Amino acid sequence: MVNGIIIYDKADIERNNAYIKWMIDEAKKYDLNIELVTLNDINFNYIKEKYTFAINRSRSYKLSEKLEDLNIRVFNKSHFCMLGNDKIKAYKFIDNLKINYPIVYKEMKEIDYNKKIIVKPKDGHGGNNIKFLSRNDEILFEENVYQEYIDDYIGDIRFYIVNNKIINSVIRIPKKNDLLSNFSKGGEVRIYNYTESNKKVVNKILNEIEIDYGGIDFLLLKNGEIFFNEFEDAVGSRMLSYLGINNTMDMFLDHVCKEIKKELG
Repeated sequence: MVNGIIIYDKADIERNNAYIKWMIDEAKKYDLNIELVTLNDINFNYIKEKYTFAINRSRSYKLSEKLEDLNIRVFNKSHFCMLGNDKIKAYKFIDNLKINYPIVYKEMKEIDYNKKIIVKPKDGHGGNNIKFLSRNDEILFEENVYQEYIDDYIGDIRFYIVNNKIINSVIRIPKKNDLLSNFSKGGEVRIYNYTESNKKVVNKILNEIEIDYGGIDFLLLKNGEIFFNEFEDAVGSRMLSYLGINNTMDMFLDHVCKEIKKELG
């Protein structure tokens, strides 16, 4: 068996216990021996001696960089981990590819309180702390993203990526008069049958980045256009499981196994 670790922030372990156990158990079918390590208990010298790979679910791209410096194969690699956890850097990346995304306001002179503006943490996840800007709010550009609200928005599409290929897509539709479409916040979820045009946009991104297992989220507009929303580095499969799709873990672990074999020669 090849030894590896799965890394979580301690605060996230309890909520993800079932998923962690599932991954560790399923990995044995691929001759992968995975142990859970918490972000705060990393011993780099010990890891270098004992482990060949790491599945980083801590959302720390700096951790991925350190592990990569030790020649540990990290899933996901540090570049995607960084983009998945810094929305401003993600928008710069997408802007360079000339892909549409909602306007992001970066200076006070751009803020118009007569318009609906969405505020979300730069490193936020799961729809937490997202709200409309009010006149009483302190503007903190270094901490938050200030983004235009798109009125003709239908829902939020997530493209699931394994080994840099689309494996599935779902659409999350918010409850009536609700800002958020997140499944965990009560949004409705369905399989999304993406178009060839959608696929071209996603592949334009995948041509410029490497994703072992992650999500790319877009806003779907009423005219059929899609606008990039965010990357999800530590993507799960709750929505797919809810829809009866349960092969995502196997697809990811098969990819891990093949990548490790390549690394080991």
